[in-house]
Amino acid sequence: MTSLFRNPENGYTTTVKISSGPSETEKEGLSAQFQVYENQPTLNSNQTQARMFLRKRIVLLTLALILAIVVITVTIVGLLISSYNERQQAEAEAREATGLFMEIKNEKKVSSIAAGFPDLGDPDADDERDTFLPVSPARTIPDTGSGFKPIATEKTSKRGKTPVPRVKDEVEIFAELSSGDSSGDQHEASIGFKPIATEKISKRGKTPVLRVKDEVEIFAELGSGDSSGDQHEAGSGDSTGGRHEIGNGCGSGCGSGIEQDRFVLKGSLQPTERMTESTEQKLKHLMRKAWRERWTDLMWGIYVKEVIPAGSTGDTYNLAESILKQALIGPSPNSKLLSYLQYSLNVQIVSYSAVFENICLQGSIQKTRCLLELLHLLEQSLKHISCSGSADECAALASSLMSLETWLWSITSDGLKKLSEANSTSNSYTVICHYTTGLLGTLYEENYLVSLLYIARCCTNDQFAATNLASLVNQTESNIKHLAGAGNLSLENLVEPVEKVIRQCRLFENDLFKENGPEKPFYENSLCTDIHTLISWEALLRPTSDGLELTRQLEVLQKLRGYSATQLYCEILRACCLGLAETADSPGELRWAVFTFLKAPLLLLRLHRSIFGLDPNSPIGEPSPEVAVAFERLLCYPGLLETTDAKCHCNVVEGLLNEVKMRTSLLSEWHVTSILSKRESLSRGGLKLETTNTQIATLVLRAEPTVASILKTLDTDYAKNQDTLLKVLSHLLSGQSFELILNAATGTGKLRAFATKLVRFNEANRQPAGSDPSKTANSRALLFDISFLMLCRITQMYGIEVILSGELGGETFFEQWASEWLKPNQAPDLLLNRCDPMLTDQLLKALTSGESDLRSGSVRWHDACFHVPAVIREILAAYESQLVSDEEVERILDTLRTQMCCLSVCAATWLRFYIQVQPMNLKSKPTMMLDHLMTPLSLDDSKEHYRERSVLMLQIIRRLAQDDNPLQGVSDNQDQSLDHQLSKLWNKILNHGWSDHCTTLGIDRLFKIGGATWLVTSLVKAVIKEQSSDKRQRCVEGALSVAHLDLESCAISLATRVLPFLLTHSSMLASDEETGGPGGKALAQLAVLLFTAALNNQIASDSDPSTAAKKSGSKRAIDWDLNTPGFRYPPLKKVALHDDELEALCVASSTTHENKPLPNAIANLMQLMTRVAGDGIITPQLAFISYFIQTMAEITSVKTKEVMKPLLSLIPPALVFYMLAVWPGLMSISDVAKLLAHPGDEMGVGKIAARIVCAFKNTN
Repeated sequence: MTSLFRNPENGYTTTVKISSGPSETEKEGLSAQFQVYENQPTLNSNQTQARMFLRKRIVLLTLALILAIVVITVTIVGLLISSYNERQQAEAEAREATGLFMEIKNEKKVSSIAAGFPDLGDPDADDERDTFLPVSPARTIPDTGSGFKPIATEKTSKRGKTPVPRVKDEVEIFAELSSGDSSGDQHEASIGFKPIATEKISKRGKTPVLRVKDEVEIFAELGSGDSSGDQHEAGSGDSTGGRHEIGNGCGSGCGSGIEQDRFVLKGSLQPTERMTESTEQKLKHLMRKAWRERWTDLMWGIYVKEVIPAGSTGDTYNLAESILKQALIGPSPNSKLLSYLQYSLNVQIVSYSAVFENICLQGSIQKTRCLLELLHLLEQSLKHISCSGSADECAALASSLMSLETWLWSITSDGLKKLSEANSTSNSYTVICHYTTGLLGTLYEENYLVSLLYIARCCTNDQFAATNLASLVNQTESNIKHLAGAGNLSLENLVEPVEKVIRQCRLFENDLFKENGPEKPFYENSLCTDIHTLISWEALLRPTSDGLELTRQLEVLQKLRGYSATQLYCEILRACCLGLAETADSPGELRWAVFTFLKAPLLLLRLHRSIFGLDPNSPIGEPSPEVAVAFERLLCYPGLLETTDAKCHCNVVEGLLNEVKMRTSLLSEWHVTSILSKRESLSRGGLKLETTNTQIATLVLRAEPTVASILKTLDTDYAKNQDTLLKVLSHLLSGQSFELILNAATGTGKLRAFATKLVRFNEANRQPAGSDPSKTANSRALLFDISFLMLCRITQMYGIEVILSGELGGETFFEQWASEWLKPNQAPDLLLNRCDPMLTDQLLKALTSGESDLRSGSVRWHDACFHVPAVIREILAAYESQLVSDEEVERILDTLRTQMCCLSVCAATWLRFYIQVQPMNLKSKPTMMLDHLMTPLSLDDSKEHYRERSVLMLQIIRRLAQDDNPLQGVSDNQDQSLDHQLSKLWNKILNHGWSDHCTTLGIDRLFKIGGATWLVTSLVKAVIKEQSSDKRQRCVEGALSVAHLDLESCAISLATRVLPFLLTHSSMLASDEETGGPGGKALAQLAVLLFTAALNNQIASDSDPSTAAKKSGSKRAIDWDLNTPGFRYPPLKKVALHDDELEALCVASSTTHENKPLPNAIANLMQLMTRVAGDGIITPQLAFISYFIQTMAEITSVKTKEVMKPLLSLIPPALVFYMLAVWPGLMSISDVAKLLAHPGDEMGVGKIAARIVCAFKNTN
């Protein structure tokens, strides 16, 4: 039988045979075979043992884990129980301490020594200092090395049997009264007293409460100096360097004895009470603990920050005040507390402003040691002063610096006084004075501190502070002089520093406003283009001006350009000589002569009073040396003087000297004689003023008294003196008499009075009485005709404002007629609708028949003047319809001219308006009629005074025809553009250095045609394209002077039309890289000068509008649209400032300018610049803005700060802030203060200025 068996281990199969009778051989083989199978069993015993061992290990690990869990649980439970017991113990001790504290308050006060301990809880009580005794923690007893250990007693807890150890019988008090630094010292107490412990039964239970009653162990260090490195024991007397026993006395800074019944509580207040304490009290307790345990500065800073709430500083809780009060209680300072204050200042726990203010309040010359420590603290602080807080904190820092400045001057003055009184050298006072002068020098030398001081001075309206500072400086100067006069050699090194800081204080603003740019060179032979051009405008274009506006403009220009008074006077005199020489035998000769001999002396007088701050109405007490030097400098141009004398046939210098001496008293007789002698020595002999009667100067000077006599004559009775008046007025019309009288009247300011009297005179002679004889009516008609012609001529020469600004209120005939017919842009046909048809027909019949004489009184003359245009319209209609011939029209016009000359003028005014509105094909016949009226009429002298009247009539009509073509006389080529014609005139100004007569009149005409925007755009193009630096500067001067034609209009055009397009990349200016180059810098200079001059001119005019000068011609009325989209201020980018500060940064200090287009236009331009700067991209436009800001900073100086203030007040602080962020090297800290802070500003403006200055300091 065969069966198969499979080994479970190896898987081999063995075949076994089973039979009934096996043989021996088979048995042996079978035995051997089965033996092999026994050695290899089917179940492995080694594997079973391994499995058992693994099971045992798993069980052991499980038991260990369970045991660990049990241990951890027990540990946690034990900790919880321990914590619970400790809390119960603390609560019990706190309850006992509360009861003991309430009992101690009823005990006796401290003894003399204990009374000397400082009390932090009540800083004002200097005699109660017990709370300043260091109190040890409730559970930690510091080891002082004295060998005394607290005795622990057991107290059974109410909730268990666990004994609670507590301090019972001994209280250790370490009261260190040393005011010096005791870091690193070892202190011992050789003698101690064991307190007697008494029991007191608590009302709430049987637990005994132990209290300290009669004896206290006191370990006191009584030395007042520095005890570093020494071992001290509480003793009596000086503790420096020695070992002393406790006695009846004490060292410096202590009282006399120790009372034994002073009860001192050891430990802290109840936790619930400490939580309700104010933060200020917590800081005081923390300071006490830090001083007692001798914390390091770092530990002090860490724990103070834990007490002060987040977001607050120590200033909120008067930390600096508390530290200083405790540090300065004794005669010597506590250096440890001062080191805490210094560290708090360094890590900005307290601010510099709080420290400076409290030093000023608590520092006194009486405590020299304390004062020296404070001055040392200031010396270390001023070098690292900064502020990164809000605008209010920066403003507080600036204000504290001003208080510190006053305090330092007070200490310096008191110290010098002490030295003078002692009459000997005191080392303490000498060191104090050296400290204070050094600190003042730092204040006046550091740009950052100087800027903050200036901001505080500008924004402080306290006049007493400024007066007090000046008084202290004067007192210090007096004390140092007295000290120097005493002859003390040991104090000589103190005199120089004190005198230096005195000079720095008095020249404070001079050092701040020192000019950053190079000084302007002065060339003796160069022409000041701006001054000469302004004088030309005034002499030729503004003859009726009273000179006040010119005075203001020249004063502003003198400050902006940096001209000295002598140079300004000389250039005015030089311009007068140039004008006289250039306009000799020309229409402008009279105006230049009037300005030179009548207006220039008064101009010099007003400038002298304004420059030197004299009363405008006060007489001149002494001659002016500047005026005398100006005349002497004028003699340096002999060629000019010789030419002027030859053309004017007189000695111009002699005439000017005499007029200045008589009218102004700016020169004495000695000055006149000296200058004339020099003039004769430099020339071959000057001409005398009175050589002939045809000299222009002689005629002008003689016409001045004639004007006064004519005004007196016009005041007489018109009805009684008709013949006399007729002779006087007819004499005025002969030759150049009328022109001369008018110019003399303008030079003396009597033209308006003369015109007013003529208007009144014309009104009185307009309507003849019915009963008057023909002779009387004829005289009245002649007087009416002559006065009408005179008034028309005055209106044409000096403007209609001269007539309409009279005292008659516009109700007279001539005022009504002039306002309708002599004003431009009128509709003549509408004015004819009011004419009476019957009166028109009567006049037309009289003129066509030629038989009626209008002077006989049949028609009112003023009615005839109103109805003549209607008659001319009827004649012109018939002429255009060919109903009348040319000869008949000429005959009618001749009849009109022979009747009364005023009627021809009235006809010409209507024809002028009619020609302007007609198309070209219809202008021939009305033009022929107007030309015929301008043709002289040859008649005999039978007509009374007709020749004189006809001459004046022709002048008036020709001027009317000339006004229709403004370009006439500007250029021979009428097809040239305005730009081309202006280019020619501009080149003449640049080449000659000034504007002559033709150039002045030509630019004025072009300005009236093109307007302010066109003129400014052309000037800007001329400035930018100039490549030479010298010529570019001449271009700036010339453009500024040309803009004085109308400062306000030109400035508004530049701010609203030219520069905004430039900043928005839409400018049409062909510039060097869109004004990012030298041309842009010149444009920025022109913009700053023009804006400043225009703003000052507007302010002066607004303050006194009655004195505003009236310009000749009509001023173009412009409706400035300042609300153009895109020119408003956009939202600002986020910066590291608060929201309220951002809002303040966006707004300039002067934002409300109602009905004032000029400030609003400049403010909008500044806001547009702020938007460009806020983008933070370096572009040519940003370069131009940088030039603009740099120019304002360079021009702003001590002399110009008043005239620059109107412009600087329009600067948004954000503009400066962004430019500093984008262009860090653009300006200095002092420049920021100059641009943003101005005298008389509110503190709100000063806050923003101080904030930006501090931010600029922190970034650098």
